[in-house]
Amino acid sequence: MSDPAAGRPKVSVLMPTYQQAAFIPRAIESLRAQTYRDWELVIVNDGSHDHTHELLHDLLKEIWDERVTYLRNERNLGLGAALNLATRHATGTYLAYLPTDDIYHADHLERLVAVLDEDPGVHIAYGGVHMAFNRGLVASRMGAATLRGDEVVGREIETLNSPAPVRWLDTLKSGNILAMVQVMHRRDFEQRSPWTTRDEYVTDAIEADQWRRFIRLGATFRHAGTTTCQWVQHPLQHHRIIGGTPGRYGWPVGGLPRYRSYYGVPAGQYLDWRPWCGRPVHEKRRSDVGYAPPPEAASAGPALRILVVGDLGFNPERLLVLERAGHELAGIWHPDPDVWMATGPFPWGHIRDIPATGDWRRAAADFRPDVIYAGLNWSSIPLAEQVMDAGLDAPFVWHFKESPGHAIEHALWPGLVRLMSRSDGRIFINDECRTWFELALRGIPQRSAEDLIMDGDLPPRDWFRGEFRPKLSERTGETHTVCAGMWRKDVDEWEELAAAGIHVHIYGQAYHELAGDSIPRGVAGGYVHLHPAVEPLQWVSELSQYDAGWLHVFDSVNHGELRGASWPDLNYPGRLSSYAAAGLPWILADNSHNGSTSAIRNLARSYAVDVPFSGIAHLGAQLRDPALIRERTANMRRHRDDFTFDAHIPRLGDYFRRVIAARRHRAC
Repeated sequence: MSDPAAGRPKVSVLMPTYQQAAFIPRAIESLRAQTYRDWELVIVNDGSHDHTHELLHDLLKEIWDERVTYLRNERNLGLGAALNLATRHATGTYLAYLPTDDIYHADHLERLVAVLDEDPGVHIAYGGVHMAFNRGLVASRMGAATLRGDEVVGREIETLNSPAPVRWLDTLKSGNILAMVQVMHRRDFEQRSPWTTRDEYVTDAIEADQWRRFIRLGATFRHAGTTTCQWVQHPLQHHRIIGGTPGRYGWPVGGLPRYRSYYGVPAGQYLDWRPWCGRPVHEKRRSDVGYAPPPEAASAGPALRILVVGDLGFNPERLLVLERAGHELAGIWHPDPDVWMATGPFPWGHIRDIPATGDWRRAAADFRPDVIYAGLNWSSIPLAEQVMDAGLDAPFVWHFKESPGHAIEHALWPGLVRLMSRSDGRIFINDECRTWFELALRGIPQRSAEDLIMDGDLPPRDWFRGEFRPKLSERTGETHTVCAGMWRKDVDEWEELAAAGIHVHIYGQAYHELAGDSIPRGVAGGYVHLHPAVEPLQWVSELSQYDAGWLHVFDSVNHGELRGASWPDLNYPGRLSSYAAAGLPWILADNSHNGSTSAIRNLARSYAVDVPFSGIAHLGAQLRDPALIRERTANMRRHRDDFTFDAHIPRLGDYFRRVIAARRHRAC
């Protein structure tokens, strides 16, 4: 029971909210309808800039209840900080949670209080959860005990400590079993286990991390035996902003850029980004690299105002290199990027952010760009078209990275043709891509003054710091290779690799899952080793211990006819620079037997860093050839600077100036 003399309720219900004004009335009404009445409500408005504050002011005045405490942060501080604030103001014996997009069934509090009152040895009581608006998460539309079904009951600790593998495209990636709305717990652990805040790290597993901390402190669980609440899935949930949600083109959208933008994380606040299934980014470590201006910058010509449009692939910190070369930058970013894309706002640099919604044309014109630099990927095509058509007084340069096939698949090919034919300048990632587009667009009038060849996803030179490590093979007597990214899906060659004495070290949790069912079989055989994603500043020290790096392995069947080339034939994988930093030769399929053209094969041969193979036994023989591997390694170390953005700054600046001059000449 509560303590009537002290005026303290039995249950404190914590309600964090951000940008969910439309949900709030139904959540509060579900609390007011509870059969159990000994509760208080602590609402934390975490910096909402919709009409949440006005709604709560009016709603609480209308249904005034002295059991309600309303707190408001002037700006968003993050879910963990909001929960910690609510906890500090809570006076109840037990804590329960009601995020504003969820609801309680009428008996929720009554049933959970009964569980905790009945057995003082139980720390966490939870009701089953109803997810009527979702598919694939639970077996029954009427609800289940946990987010992972009924079989978790009685195995909560085991399940949380050994979460099942998830796939990148899964709706729920975090390994969580209990939504916050399901849970009521004692207050035994709150001093030793506050909620994780944004200042520590950002994760879509914030609930699961908290339950695991409770376990380490001795918590036990008990199910109330029935469904008592509803957990509502929608694209603007905290965990889906972080981990991604199915987007317009089928790929998961969200991730770090969307999180920063949606929650208004200010410039200068660096995040330690730890999605449960995805690419971690420690923003401070990646950007705090103390660049000196590149030696070529002094002769690179006058500074430019560059309006960047679209997305930046994997390595946005290269914009710092442009800044340090003296250029002034603004960005109009893809408003709904895929989880792997990099878009602003960024915590570093002095890049002016122009929202892609609202009156961006006026803001872009006020910036007075000398050149518009748009790219890189197919889903940015609609935004790039809008900016190209906006009538800004600056030449438009289109830099296309990936990929014409996706553009065709998602009905964006007409837009890509317009960008390729009407841009003042075009940048292709390699000669093969340029030839492919020349063949595809033959007969279409071209406006471009000239083309430039430059990879679209090059990192800063300073990420190539560090000492090369001794090779694992020198210590073990067997070959050790690395795959920094996606392994071939469902390829099961582990027995052949083991027979050839080839170990494969695969980096990146998200890519482990994308590879399908073959990875666990390889791990069981002892020749596959899984590692977390490696930070760029550790590329040299971590990856240089291996003998060679795996590129995308595929069968090329274009027989030298580029019209029939697939995207793997044309692509430069993003991992090129990671391997170049570590001085690693490249493992790739030998498709020369049928005369096929492959851009990555041509690049590797031009630097003599290739280890092409026609079978695993053939690959093993090459990797065991010390003279070959020494030669290939030496070549990669000698040329690795070519795979930095810094090395291309002078010619990129010169190219922009030629495009600007050509546009002015046409206008005369």
